[in-house]
Amino acid sequence: MQDSYGWTGQILWVDLSSRKITKVPTSDFEPEKYIGGVGLNSKIFWELGCPKVDAFHGDNPIIISTGPLAGASGPFTRATICSIAPQCYPDELFTHSGFGGKFPAELKYAGYDAIVIVGKADAPVYLAIHDGDVEIKDAGDLWGLDTFETQKALTARHPRASALVTGPAGENLSRLAIILNETSGAAGQGGYGAVMGSKNLKAILAQGTGSLKMARPDDFMELIRQRKEAGEWVAGAGQIWGRYPQKSETVKAKMAEKYLKKFAGCYACPYQCQGYYDIPGIGEGVQMCNDNWYQYSSGNDAMGENIEGMWEGNILSQKLGINNFELVGLMLFFYRTIKETGILTKEDFGLSAIPALERRKEAEFGGAEVHHAFLEEFLGGIADGTSPLSQGGARAAEQFGERALELYRSIFPAWGHRSHHIRGVGEALHWATDTRDPFNSCHDYVSGFGISKEIADWFDVPGGYLAGESEGKHQNVYEGVERETVWVQHQQSLRNALPICEFASMPLMFFHPPEMDIRIFESQLLSAVTGIDYSVDKLWEAGERIYNLRRAIMVLREDRHRDGDTLCPDMFKEVIKVQSPETLSEPLDRAQWEPLKDRFYKLRGWNVDTGRPTRAKLEALDMKDIADKLASAGRLG
Repeated sequence: MQDSYGWTGQILWVDLSSRKITKVPTSDFEPEKYIGGVGLNSKIFWELGCPKVDAFHGDNPIIISTGPLAGASGPFTRATICSIAPQCYPDELFTHSGFGGKFPAELKYAGYDAIVIVGKADAPVYLAIHDGDVEIKDAGDLWGLDTFETQKALTARHPRASALVTGPAGENLSRLAIILNETSGAAGQGGYGAVMGSKNLKAILAQGTGSLKMARPDDFMELIRQRKEAGEWVAGAGQIWGRYPQKSETVKAKMAEKYLKKFAGCYACPYQCQGYYDIPGIGEGVQMCNDNWYQYSSGNDAMGENIEGMWEGNILSQKLGINNFELVGLMLFFYRTIKETGILTKEDFGLSAIPALERRKEAEFGGAEVHHAFLEEFLGGIADGTSPLSQGGARAAEQFGERALELYRSIFPAWGHRSHHIRGVGEALHWATDTRDPFNSCHDYVSGFGISKEIADWFDVPGGYLAGESEGKHQNVYEGVERETVWVQHQQSLRNALPICEFASMPLMFFHPPEMDIRIFESQLLSAVTGIDYSVDKLWEAGERIYNLRRAIMVLREDRHRDGDTLCPDMFKEVIKVQSPETLSEPLDRAQWEPLKDRFYKLRGWNVDTGRPTRAKLEALDMKDIADKLASAGRLG
């Protein structure tokens, strides 16, 4: 990639077993075709042979990529991590998770498009990257520290560097372990903190003195100027909501008045969609969106208006390095189990007490000491591996018996991930054909198509089903939904490859047709940064190529078949009630589901009987090498 723009042209390759560090050309993995992030990661994994090992095996690679837009001023400081995920259930699958913060920009400024880490160190280590100087350093004194303590210790040794760390949950191989940058840039889904722990890798630290090399900076700045002039490049209603807890107005007001210190966000992003809070005696940190301890309280009335208690749960889970989003599923899981079915006891979870159940009134909640003791016991058991919940809700349910598994299936639609935004059939189809909960980066169904028929019509997909007379009827829409799902899958692939934050790349963003829409905006951005003329169609084809590569990995490594493109049986026989209104208001119709899948595979150009990519489709996307490998394995569609 001579005279490369956007891309740095280098990938850092680290073998922890041999302690060998090398640098390989990014061009070996065709970045013009797969761009970066999830696309580049998937291409690297494909070239590694899609290893069929378990998540904690040394040959399971950790692959972290930025993308050509990372490091530019705007909502682009993001990275994607891919690996075989210990959280996935019933099988560990190759999937992805995204994160922001400052680390992605520092990695780019240090001169790397990606990091690939294989092997296992014989003792705790961390990886220190300072431009071209890369070292594997001893982390014995860091092992056992929480995520906040680890970052403070590392930045004291390496001023101005940014650290990507795992906490005690990762060290003890909890399948809920996250990787954290600062206090909010978390790769939460997947359990990738435990993959780091399995490699004795405590942290990855990066500091760069370089910059993003941009081909046409004047074009880039003009595009941003136009968006600012239109009032679309500043914090607005689409971002402000995330700064406050999604709880009652009383809680929001109290948090804002007493504890809010400033607004925050990812490096160089204008939106600053997070709130930075400090509650004396508990700690300081960032919350964004449905901070899940507040959401747990809202959904179950378990903590009432106990602001301090909810904030302590949030901060402690971050410090221990536990997936907050999954915690809500677990909290809901055992709360409903104990309260409504009686099939499990607090002792089954290794708990002395559950104050929320044993002291129903706010005045009788038990006070700070009881609550603090409960949180330390509950979260500590997950982090140190003594609680069955440390292995995730799915595997915990296996230990608790068939009745617990039945309850699990009403909360976790597929792949070991809890319920999240299944308001319509399109969302359900997306879940079924993925490898994880996809909704960290595909709210397009709701924030665009669901609320606006005008936007949906412009992009030729069904829509408008969350507004007016259509409200509550969207679950009945099957005809044409395959077009919606394919559109969102392509856009999801692009935003996780460019990268661009989801909250700046939904179909309602920059919507001024025919002159401007999100697809035009992204194609102009990438063209300006890389100097390669990505038309809308060419960029959209890249999104389709990335998704087809992900599917090829599913087929080659995991023998994916159309029979596996489904959801838990309860989705077809009862309404999931644990997170209303973000779920269907009636069950999926099995009689319409299979014909919908037929149309989806046909639209994708895949074999309808197997759900696998065909040679014709792959070669049309300039993926002959992918088709050849699938054919040699007898798994071409």
